[in-house]
Amino acid sequence: MKRARLGRAIASIAALLPCLALAGGTLRTGHPGEPDSLDPQVAVAAPSLVVDNDLFEALLTLDARGKPVAGAAERYTVSKDGLTYRFYLRRGLKWSDGKPISSADFLYSFRRVADPATAATGLSSWVDLFVNGRAVLRGEMPVESLGVAAPSPEIFEVQLASPAPYFPTIAAFPIFAPMPRHVIEAHGRQWTRPGVMVSNGPFVLEDWRPGQFVRARRNPQFHDAANVALDAVEYRPIADLNTALRLFQAGDLDAITNFSPEKLGWLRSNMPRELRIAPSLGVTVYLFNHRNPKFRDPRVRKALSLAIDRGVLTDKIVQSGDLPARTLVPPALLGRKATSGNATRTSDLAEAKRLLAEAGYGPAHPLEVELLYHTSEEHKKVAVAAAAMWQVVGVKTRLRNAERQVVEVATRNGEFEIVRAAWFSPYEDPMGYFSYLRAGSPANASAYDSRDFESALDKATLAADATTRLRTLGVAEDVLAREQAVIPLYHMVSRRLVATRVVGWRDDNRTALRPARWMGVRDAR
Repeated sequence: MKRARLGRAIASIAALLPCLALAGGTLRTGHPGEPDSLDPQVAVAAPSLVVDNDLFEALLTLDARGKPVAGAAERYTVSKDGLTYRFYLRRGLKWSDGKPISSADFLYSFRRVADPATAATGLSSWVDLFVNGRAVLRGEMPVESLGVAAPSPEIFEVQLASPAPYFPTIAAFPIFAPMPRHVIEAHGRQWTRPGVMVSNGPFVLEDWRPGQFVRARRNPQFHDAANVALDAVEYRPIADLNTALRLFQAGDLDAITNFSPEKLGWLRSNMPRELRIAPSLGVTVYLFNHRNPKFRDPRVRKALSLAIDRGVLTDKIVQSGDLPARTLVPPALLGRKATSGNATRTSDLAEAKRLLAEAGYGPAHPLEVELLYHTSEEHKKVAVAAAAMWQVVGVKTRLRNAERQVVEVATRNGEFEIVRAAWFSPYEDPMGYFSYLRAGSPANASAYDSRDFESALDKATLAADATTRLRTLGVAEDVLAREQAVIPLYHMVSRRLVATRVVGWRDDNRTALRPARWMGVRDAR
């Protein structure tokens, strides 16, 4: 029998809660887009993740700080080699329709997300974590081969292919929550409709009016329903940042996830209590399509990166405290100090021109590129600035904008030359950023493929200690920088407005998720 040790201590839920003995009410939040699906194992768009995180509870869950704590499992153990996680489910778990939940539901769920028939994209970032994960996702092995088991109704086991210290955070994501097999098999793709959908989280779907709102109400069957303060949550899709701000100012929204950077000065003076600027785990990048012959030459990629003055982008355009990024991973996560480098702007431009000339481009034969970005005034300003910087070194740029979901689909399908993307690491570990560039992963929209990068990541997973692991991950970052796999622009802060009536919002949560379970409102509406 393998020796097990108790997993990382799970913080007490009660200790994290503010006083939420509040009147029931509805929290109304604005988001930059519509959910593409409310099936956690099919959805891709960020607004879907926000909603699903409130509708479903996985083995673990994220607390108000964005840290993994007890969820459907009240505790777990980890084997000495870090490969086997054993989760002990709470007794008496129920679906929102009152039917019981057991480890068999988790077994069904994990196998469903790995089944190619589900067309799931969420597993792609973590497929190599699970024993036989990639082979199952490719259809090379049956779903029963996936490294998961349900040895008893209250116990669920996960077998990892290699140690992953960040796995508890992954185990808290709704994609790995139990799925209601009895509803899915009865209704097929229609199982997420209001009145049909069944979930196990603190809230349950009440209504979804596309283009208007998704509404969820408190789930009375949730195991901790007595400590959920809110009666309901409304998620409203609002693509235009100025419209979102007007609705917030009018009191029609309690929180918005972004606003135009040119409004920051006014907000600091007029709405300081509502303004929330805080660190995040996000990075804005320009992503190359490595399938395109012109970007297969590392000299071209390097030149385009050198030509961009990131300080101008952060100080003159975005103006929110975002930090210029020369690397994909924030240096602190690799145990490094931030540096602006020794090169001057003049030398960067000279080097960019030299590299382009070596690659065969010049006044008689200029490099031409197309830059695709989400429709947004901020994104437009950054794109116009980047195009002007590229023009200085002789590059001609066509700008193309489209709505968020159109850009996301085009990116997944490889229908772009260079595309603006915002990448968020789901956990405070470099692997959360590197997962977007792993060879063969569906999450790798750029089709970047580097033997040196893969080798460094493989070595990191086998590292004997944390120091060696971090050093090896640093090697992977150095490979990305040397090969200029992507153009990092700036490490983002989160820009939000939160009404003063909202209780439980925490700025030390660096993730993109603010679970409504931990929030309340001071007055009911």
